[in-house]
Amino acid sequence: MSEYKYDILKMYFGEDYPVTDYLIIHQPSIGDIIEFGETRFFSIASLLCANTTSMRLELWDNGYDWNEITDFELFCSLTSILTPDQTYLVFGDFDLSKLRPYRVDDKVILIDPENADIYIDEEIYNKLVGYLRVMFNIHPKVEKAKGKATKEAIIWEERENLRIQELKQRNIDYQPSVLFPLISSVLCHPGCKYKKNELKELGLVEFFDIVERLQVYERSTALLKGIYSGFIDVKGIDKNDVNFMRDLHEQDLNDLNKLN
Repeated sequence: MSEYKYDILKMYFGEDYPVTDYLIIHQPSIGDIIEFGETRFFSIASLLCANTTSMRLELWDNGYDWNEITDFELFCSLTSILTPDQTYLVFGDFDLSKLRPYRVDDKVILIDPENADIYIDEEIYNKLVGYLRVMFNIHPKVEKAKGKATKEAIIWEERENLRIQELKQRNIDYQPSVLFPLISSVLCHPGCKYKKNELKELGLVEFFDIVERLQVYERSTALLKGIYSGFIDVKGIDKNDVNFMRDLHEQDLNDLNKLN
């Protein structure tokens, strides 16, 4: 969980987020992503939000143990391929690929060789990636392992899962899409107030909120119908479960606290 508190209302309305004076996050619309190329976009988003667990197979194959490096060190190794033509929807003309890692006071910092005032240290990175993960709705799990045999077993399973996924993709005639089933579901819902072209104007955070809110609405409505029909006992029912206007992010926090 990020240590930074982001303004979810500003995110909902798609406002820019200044990480620093020189690094500002822009929120792309659904239309921006379609024009850019959805598969390409989410591949880049996954790299920006990656942690060592989500890239453990790639790290392992390149001779690195994902348990022994930090997320920031991983990010430092990826910035050289994140050129403005890849990241302009999110960072505008800011060029991550120009930054180079330097050791300053025994800490690694990404610095622009042409302007030392432009840099990303681990604190700035944490602020940056925390926001991106909320905006993209990408929350990679953290999974560490001890012992060579355990690590090799995890890597073997990861490799098998990748092989199976690649085989499945070979047997379909279209590129798998993250957004298509969500857009289709929203448009087909009887409560949808948007036309297809109007959905293109929505920012990511607003769109993902609509998808989740519709699911909450359907669950709340079904629960209320079950209660009023006598098929569900109200004892033990949390009043929030029948409130489709509840704070979805607060609910996520409560669920995390239960797990901890």
